[in-house]
Amino acid sequence: MHSSHPHPQPSPENPWDVIVVGGGAAGLSAALILSRARRRVLVIDSAEPRNRFAPHMHGVLGRDGYSPLDLVADGRREVRAAGGVVLDDRVIRTTATGSGFAVETQGGTRYTARRLVVATGLRDELPAIPGLAEQWGRGVVACPYCDGFESRGRRIGVLLGSAAGIHKAHLLAPYSPEVTVFSALAGELPSEEHRVLGERGIRVEERAVTDVVASDGALSGLRLADGSVVGLDVVFAEPLPVALDGPLRDLGAETTESPFGGWVAVDTTGRTSIDGVWAVGNVANPGALVPVAMGAGAAAALAINGELVAEEVAAAAERARLAEPADFWEHRYRTERREAGRVWSGRVNAAVAQEVDGLPAGRALDLGCGEGADAVWLAERGWRVTGVDISATALSVAEAAAAEAGVTDRVEWVRTDLADWRPEGEFDLVTASFLHSPVELDRERILRRAAAAVAPGGTLLVVGHAAFPPGSAHGHGDAPPLPSAEEVLAALELPDGWRVETCEQRDRVATGRDGHPVTLVDSVLRVRRGIDRNAI
Repeated sequence: MHSSHPHPQPSPENPWDVIVVGGGAAGLSAALILSRARRRVLVIDSAEPRNRFAPHMHGVLGRDGYSPLDLVADGRREVRAAGGVVLDDRVIRTTATGSGFAVETQGGTRYTARRLVVATGLRDELPAIPGLAEQWGRGVVACPYCDGFESRGRRIGVLLGSAAGIHKAHLLAPYSPEVTVFSALAGELPSEEHRVLGERGIRVEERAVTDVVASDGALSGLRLADGSVVGLDVVFAEPLPVALDGPLRDLGAETTESPFGGWVAVDTTGRTSIDGVWAVGNVANPGALVPVAMGAGAAAALAINGELVAEEVAAAAERARLAEPADFWEHRYRTERREAGRVWSGRVNAAVAQEVDGLPAGRALDLGCGEGADAVWLAERGWRVTGVDISATALSVAEAAAAEAGVTDRVEWVRTDLADWRPEGEFDLVTASFLHSPVELDRERILRRAAAAVAPGGTLLVVGHAAFPPGSAHGHGDAPPLPSAEEVLAALELPDGWRVETCEQRDRVATGRDGHPVTLVDSVLRVRRGIDRNAI
């Protein structure tokens, strides 16, 4: 049994893997494959396919003679059955975002996605001949491959728009001995073209066409400027294709010149010059028949899903790499230093300053010293400090701060993983400030070692978060609660001879990542070791 696809309904709060703009054969083909690949797909469609005027489509394997609107309806059902979402609306604006793309709809909603497929098609601009538009899709058609077979043995007219359109007349010659080319809109044809057309039994009519003649609503001929009528059963016109490429132009996609003007440039998969944007179907290829458009949508879907899988594999590899504490912290310090200059404020922690102020200076050990603010502050007050951290980038900032403060000779920096390091000798003060980590950290074992490094009469100071700060990189919905000062004390399992001097939670006002004040809750534990050297 297959589980249902957990796609939410479209909303601005739910970014999508892929948004498909346009729900014709190309767009739905892309959406179907991507939805079946378990992608979160939103199709936004204004329900105006180019071939909606035609009662039948042809040349589509397994669907020859099928209604194009029924094909779209079937496609919508299949996309929805695979978990995709199809929305009846019109995209009016497209923009790039930091993580992908955003579209705004006529309905007034904004949606975002990692990738974008534009399948908006084109509109056919017919010559301004009275009656022509009314017959469009029935007595007036465009494509010999779509409707030529159905016109076999009938009286066929070819309404040229340019000399290049003569090719259409040659395509139609095998279907009927009665093919007439109306050339007035294309201008005078070269004499060589006249001879070749005549050789193939194709008649050329140079008089201008003034209107379409119909009988009981069905096309029966074309009226000429002199009032005469050429009887016909079907007219193959040469409309000007106009790409509905607004979303692509919004994004600045490159175009390439064609006989119809600038047309979006794509590769064999439909990829445009904009990373993450594909264009498929008639918006990229004015000559694409329905099966060609469907194939283009499928090719784009395969390329997009391949890209997304590659991104996800790379992200998984990075997560696996950053699960190692050294890699995680080095990555964090490097990244945040690039973005903000430094990770922390460069000022001593308020709890450290409050608890240490007044203690006689001696030898200090700062565990997880980060960028060195506490260690430098201690050195400025006469302490000889060993600062220990896992990140080379953090320690390079700490070294620069010590040099600026003129205390380089009173601070030693050690780069190591605290999980594997044992301090040498004894210290009059051992501090561990905010020793929290979203990756593996045996905090209790490290703090017990810290207690063991405290000299008789010395102090152990442990300051930490009693709750994860808002927006913290450490906090996760499934993360266990942080220990209180009392719980930290219990975990230390200190023997007799230690005196608890501070064990409490304190509120502290700080500046959040958004620049606004936030109230933080810290746990503060200060304990003093007795004079007896056997007290631990």
